[in-house]
Amino acid sequence: AHLMGAVMQLLLGRYVRAGLNFRRGWNLYHAAADSLENDPESVPPALKCIIDFGIGMFNLVVSLLPSTYLSIAEYIGFGGNRADAKRLLSRSYEADQVWSPFASLLLLYFYTQLTPNLGIYKQTDVEQVEEILGSPVALRCKSSALFLWMEGMASRLYRREPDVASMTLS
Repeated sequence: AHLMGAVMQLLLGRYVRAGLNFRRGWNLYHAAADSLENDPESVPPALKCIIDFGIGMFNLVVSLLPSTYLSIAEYIGFGGNRADAKRLLSRSYEADQVWSPFASLLLLYFYTQLTPNLGIYKQTDVEQVEEILGSPVALRCKSSALFLWMEGMASRLYRREPDVASMTLS
């Protein structure tokens, strides 16, 4: 609820309130993560997946901020570690729970759209994309429009299968 409220407040131009709601959402995720660390056996796997997805998403978004804003966000208390974000999102999609497709889509978007356009592309990104697209989560959701689009974008970006890439453009 805090995250949705924050997005709405951003759209309305209420930046301070939006920042406070983002901070409340961040604190809720970290409180859940702390309880997960204290007693991991009492937390259901689906909730672990949601916690990993939420914290990973926050870290990924914050890590993409320009350095000036990143230092301000880290001073306020937001994490901005991209390696942690990718690790948490990977753990979330590997859990094969309800939120796993969202985590895999976020990682696919990061590797196929953001890294090439921001100039932070690495050769290991290709291997990550192929691993995600070959995962049980992606294979189960293979006929969904978003996964088909991501597969086509990956094929087009990495010049793997021209037929798959051209199908997404039609």
